[in-house]
Amino acid sequence: MTPQEIEQLFNDNVIELNKLNIASGSMIKGLIQGLESNGPTYLRLFNAISDGHKIHYTLLSGDTSLIKLVGDAFGLTITEDSIEVGHA
Repeated sequence: MTPQEIEQLFNDNVIELNKLNIASGSMIKGLIQGLESNGPTYLRLFNAISDGHKIHYTLLSGDTSLIKLVGDAFGLTITEDSIEVGHA
């Protein structure tokens, strides 16, 4: 991904994260930052549940195994297309 594509992805993801419950958005943002620094692995976030704890994602590039690994470290529930914060 080019630097411009990464910046646009970040901006788009922030819009989705801001729809979530504040604590959930912060935890998922930590996951996204962890993936970017360990790969890099990039996700596109979409269909955030308004004021909720769940968001969907698509892997754009990187290692899919890192999503579960880093997600587990944050205590997140990861499926093949969604991320959920169970304790926010």
